[in-house]
Amino acid sequence: MAENRDSARMPVTVITGFLGSGKTTLLNHLLSSPDMADTAVVINEFGEISLDHLLVETSIENTLVLQSGCICCTVRGDLVDTLTDLLAKREQKLVPAFSRVAIETTGIAEPGPILQTLATHALLAPRFHVRAVVTTVDAVNGQGQLDSFGEAVQQAALADIIVLTKTDLAQPDMIDRLQQKLHKINPSASILDVVNGAIAPQQLFEHAPAAPQTAPEKLDRWLALEQFDAHDHAGHDHAHHNDVNRHGDDIRAFSVVVDEAITWSNLESWLGSLLSLRGKDLLRIKGILNVIDQPGPIVVHAVQHLLHPISRLRRWPSDDHRSKIVFITRNIPSEALRNSLYAHLTPKA
Repeated sequence: MAENRDSARMPVTVITGFLGSGKTTLLNHLLSSPDMADTAVVINEFGEISLDHLLVETSIENTLVLQSGCICCTVRGDLVDTLTDLLAKREQKLVPAFSRVAIETTGIAEPGPILQTLATHALLAPRFHVRAVVTTVDAVNGQGQLDSFGEAVQQAALADIIVLTKTDLAQPDMIDRLQQKLHKINPSASILDVVNGAIAPQQLFEHAPAAPQTAPEKLDRWLALEQFDAHDHAGHDHAHHNDVNRHGDDIRAFSVVVDEAITWSNLESWLGSLLSLRGKDLLRIKGILNVIDQPGPIVVHAVQHLLHPISRLRRWPSDDHRSKIVFITRNIPSEALRNSLYAHLTPKA
């Protein structure tokens, strides 16, 4: 298990969003800021983003150095090749040193495979960790895209920060309905209104919840349990719980709270069976668990089939030692998942 593994790895921000949602405008604004000087930005095609006004050096094997000091490169081959090539150039001092990476996805890409590559690939996992997923959503067309395209829903469901763009072109009631829809899909994401991409990097990234391993005192913010409307308590009557947070009939966001401490073997059994059988439809799981014989909480974080390295914290941030898990799922009845959880995790008499 990892304790402070993230502190030794380079943070990565994944910037995603559906076609026409304003990713290019946001990136242009971010890339012009001096605060991005220690950042390497990986984009799909230079042709999709106008960089002429930002250039200070010519291309070095698919890599550009901008006036801000930021390094910009295109995906060449695949993400693994691109990131390992960037690290090699940094070590050879062919590009300025950088301490963080931002990766832009295509407009119709689901972020899940990128997150999985970063977390599991033998060359990348020891050197990078995902700091945040930023998703741009078009205030004018976002409602229709969420209703029509599964990729748009998954981009929103996996976001730590949702940047709502083109709010100057949308009616207030349209914006309000879209914000409510986004909150139902992903209750824990921060939603920011940004016009013409005008947001400073530090203003954007400060909304990303700190990783529990590096900031145990911010555990509650990372979990955002209070944002999930449907709470549950083991041992209580379950019949009154409803799927309050629902997108159409398939996306659900809910939480479960278990009062009793659980065993490590039961935790492994539940996670293994759940991810194996239903991983495709588990858009996101975050949990703070009270495991027997552990001095602090166990932190679990999963995206579909991918289980991030389980972390052990040295201490609890408060006197509340209950296990708390939040879920964003697709086509999984919440009551069935709750029953599975209780069956595996609660100690048998």
